[in-house]
Amino acid sequence: MKNATWKIARHELGMILREPKFLIPFVLPPILLIVSQLVLLPGENDPMVFTRMMLICALLIAPMVVPLASDSFAGERERGSLELLMLLPVKPASIFYGKLLALIPLPLVFVVVAETAYVLATGFWDFGVYAKSILLGILTSFVFTGIALFISLRVKTARATNQIAHMFVFLLLILGNVFARAYYTISLAPVILTVAVAMTFAVASALSFKKFRLK
Repeated sequence: MKNATWKIARHELGMILREPKFLIPFVLPPILLIVSQLVLLPGENDPMVFTRMMLICALLIAPMVVPLASDSFAGERERGSLELLMLLPVKPASIFYGKLLALIPLPLVFVVVAETAYVLATGFWDFGVYAKSILLGILTSFVFTGIALFISLRVKTARATNQIAHMFVFLLLILGNVFARAYYTISLAPVILTVAVAMTFAVASALSFKKFRLK
């Protein structure tokens, strides 16, 4: 089962990397954010401004995993390829978790790249802010992966998944700005958030697999 899962994950990731349309959304938002700050806020030296911008930079990466998840499940169902995949002599768990594993690397890599690019472009450096911003980006990527999985297995089209899942973006940005100071100043906040996200992702994945197995 493990070998089949990894083979499917590598195949799915290879398919994603061959489609530039899935990679561009990970690149453009951080670039636009960095350029807009350099143009609109030249000479800015308030650490809290930089902190909030690094937070937004991380949060912009997370929703970009939604099209990947929606295409991997709802999109393949639309094209009829998911049914063909289910006919293979492979357990449904291997197919599901292989597809799920393929969704994880890209947002993780691009969060680190985006935050590093921000630091290099602006010259602002605070290791605590840098590390917490990366962690926040990774955690929110898992949140959106779970949301997209849950929705894509319950709607008929990838477009519907994208539209519904992206409604959470506004909520995410609002919560991020409201709790930004607490997240960066309270030492236990990242630990609490990590535990909460891990539990939520595990539940969402289990429910999604249950739905997938019934397809």
